[in-house]
Amino acid sequence: MHNANQYVSQFTNVSDFLRDIKYIILFYVLGDFLTTAHALNYGFEENDFLAAVMQNYGVGSLLILKILFIGIVYWNYTILKDSDSKWTDLLWRWSRKGIAFVGLFLVVNNLMVIFMECSLVQILHTVAL
Repeated sequence: MHNANQYVSQFTNVSDFLRDIKYIILFYVLGDFLTTAHALNYGFEENDFLAAVMQNYGVGSLLILKILFIGIVYWNYTILKDSDSKWTDLLWRWSRKGIAFVGLFLVVNNLMVIFMECSLVQILHTVAL
């Protein structure tokens, strides 16, 4: 019976985690993956590491890297939830919002490459000069 309760507890923990990271999954994982795959028809990958990985293993490797990243986020989530510090809730909330914001930025950047043939990064770079 102890093992069954442990599995139910772990499932609840994973379920809560997935609910917490819904915007990370939407923007950082799915949104960025789909728009990157489409934007590659209009340009090239700016990130040299990702460009090399995708050139050697295909665009699907990007999705695998993103799933590995979600595993690291889950590890971080479990450490924060097990901690007794008063800062853990705030740190988790800002971490997930930060990652989701990066995902949103990447999606907007890729959509600009697709529709405007110019990336947000290029525009920000020209404005900064």
